[in-house]
Amino acid sequence: MSDDTQRSGPSKSSSETSVKAATGALVGAVGAADPVAGVAAGVAKEFIDPYLVRAFDKVRAIREQRALSALSAGSDEAGVSLDRMVHTIETSPELLTLMSETVQAAMQTPLEEKIIALGRCLGRGVRDETMVDAEFIYVRGLAEIEATEVKVMQVLDQPTGLTPEGYAEAHWPGWRRPEILSELPGFGAVLDASIARLTSAGMVKDDGIGRLPPDDGSDTEMWILTDFGKKCLSLLRAVTSNNP
Repeated sequence: MSDDTQRSGPSKSSSETSVKAATGALVGAVGAADPVAGVAAGVAKEFIDPYLVRAFDKVRAIREQRALSALSAGSDEAGVSLDRMVHTIETSPELLTLMSETVQAAMQTPLEEKIIALGRCLGRGVRDETMVDAEFIYVRGLAEIEATEVKVMQVLDQPTGLTPEGYAEAHWPGWRRPEILSELPGFGAVLDASIARLTSAGMVKDDGIGRLPPDDGSDTEMWILTDFGKKCLSLLRAVTSNNP
């Protein structure tokens, strides 16, 4: 090997290898407490069906890839290499915690846009540490939602329907349950649960309180996105718009 090669520092492949090793360690740490991925760690492989072993290994590989995708998106957002980003994160307890929460949330979701959006939150925190507290909130919010909640958010982001003749307002102030279900007809049994998750995450609110009298038993709930919910939805849409 030439002197120039020795002075050039670690290669891209060695940097990626070190990042993958760190990612694997994080996956292992999370898996140790996970009832699915962690179970194999506590039982000798000779006592587990080989098909189960392969399934556990596949789950672990998928989670590692999701984590790496999030970290790669983070490095792109921060404008630095993966290796440099990880070195920067290691110097800050706050960034280490943000990375841990980002990776854990990314490993748990099959939504590619959510994985990338989570990574970009981390990247913004690395690029500007004054934004770390805000990015924690976005990461924790995104961690709470999956495909079902995203579909509800997409409906709530549309213009509301017209009110019947005689109402003071031309449009409903928010989305009522019947109108939501007309857009998402298969959600009858899960809509309340999805709304509850979104409410808990601070992404939706009932804007119908005090607007309409509970006269004939019609729905007075009027669900709308909060500013935080709109921002989280925009983070997800930014991924799909960049990757048509």
